[in-house]
Amino acid sequence: MDISTLGEALDAFVPEIMEHCGTPGMSIAVGVGTEVALARAYGVADLATGRPMTTGTVAPTGSDCKPYTGVAALQLVERGVIGLDEPIEPYLRVVNPHGPRPITLRDLLTHHSGLGAGMGNFDRVPPPPLGEHLRRVLGAERSDAYGGTMAPFWAGPVGARYQYSNVGIAVAGHLVELLNPDGVTFSEWVGRHVFAPLGMESTVFPRAQHPDFVPDDLLARRSTGYATLPGLRLPLPDLYPGDYPAGSALSTPSDHARFVLAILGGGSPVLSPDLARQMITAQAPGGTLFGPRPGMSVGFVFNVFGGEHPYIGHGGEYPWGWTHFTRGWTDDRVALVISANQFDLGDFGLSDRPGHAAARLVAELATAWVHGADPRPRRPLATGRAYLAGLLVGDRLTSRLGIASQPSPEDVARIAERAEVSFPWDPEAFREAVGQVRLTASPLADGAATMRRELPAHELALLARQLGVPGLATQLPTGPGPQAAGR
Repeated sequence: MDISTLGEALDAFVPEIMEHCGTPGMSIAVGVGTEVALARAYGVADLATGRPMTTGTVAPTGSDCKPYTGVAALQLVERGVIGLDEPIEPYLRVVNPHGPRPITLRDLLTHHSGLGAGMGNFDRVPPPPLGEHLRRVLGAERSDAYGGTMAPFWAGPVGARYQYSNVGIAVAGHLVELLNPDGVTFSEWVGRHVFAPLGMESTVFPRAQHPDFVPDDLLARRSTGYATLPGLRLPLPDLYPGDYPAGSALSTPSDHARFVLAILGGGSPVLSPDLARQMITAQAPGGTLFGPRPGMSVGFVFNVFGGEHPYIGHGGEYPWGWTHFTRGWTDDRVALVISANQFDLGDFGLSDRPGHAAARLVAELATAWVHGADPRPRRPLATGRAYLAGLLVGDRLTSRLGIASQPSPEDVARIAERAEVSFPWDPEAFREAVGQVRLTASPLADGAATMRRELPAHELALLARQLGVPGLATQLPTGPGPQAAGR
């Protein structure tokens, strides 16, 4: 795999992705084998000053740092301090009221403790020490989202179902703090035993992203985060999670990629091969923030996905200004990490928010490359947009309505000449595409085959969003029709 082709693809696609999603800046790293092979940065880290986004710009990872906490906890298992399936109650009293089974470290790291979903217990001031914070939260037994009115603190019995839990990961972090043989804070343990061995010199896991807890030089490199809505970007005040082992780390994509590569490569120098393997292989049924989802699996913290090129994934958001994204291909040993200084305020569903959509569109490029395809644009993107628009118009004028005759060349030329467009436009590509669509014996399958032949999936994902049909790729029939098969 020639990494330069992925670099060229990023340079071509990412500015368009950012413009479409309203993303101020984006930093991307791709690791291959044991090294960060590619790092790119686009846009600005701060709109007011014009400070550019760079590969050294530091940003909050949000929940994408939960695997750091997972590794720190598993390091205690390695040292024989606590067992994966040993009840945590002798060390920290956390009792699920829905049944007798005690909570174990395995339950916490697979989100099966029975603790419910929460937002992270944020506040406008840095939180107290972790033990004090958790005593208050566990004693109150009240979720923070909408003052406890949105979701129950306990979602069900231990082990019964997947339920993503920030408090659960904070409990795992507090176990690290209570039991580590160095007798240091959680932040110090992770710094010494995760970040330092991996050379993650731009990464910290503080109690709060605040001058009292983060070195000045690192805070000076932090991007400004923006809460966004269409046409609106707001730099909102800083907030701090009380459940900080679930989301308070600062890092760069290159540093985070080094961490992911280490886990993909057997864990050295931070984890044993056996525990590293368990971390990235299915340990329990998985799901999303909203609960279990059939077909999904979770390792230790990481989500686990199968297929010809199996991969792990996680992501994070830090209110209200940053989005983080990780994907690691386990067999290929490739890691993709994306950081964006954007957190959209709309409730479109997690994957459809502009910040998430931007990262997923970039991930389409990396996925194509990992699968052995050339991710560079097949044609100029303006031409691709016009071509896709032509296929859609051709479908509407023929197949969709069951009309066998095609529009005349004069009609098609007239449409192209009189079109009012707000983006770069290629009328010749539009006319060509309209002329390719016709009513056949299998119009849906044949049309899908034409679209897939002319527009690779990673291009189609962006072009369809730009034209306002983001679900188009997933709606295409997968089986070729008789005529498509004969081409």
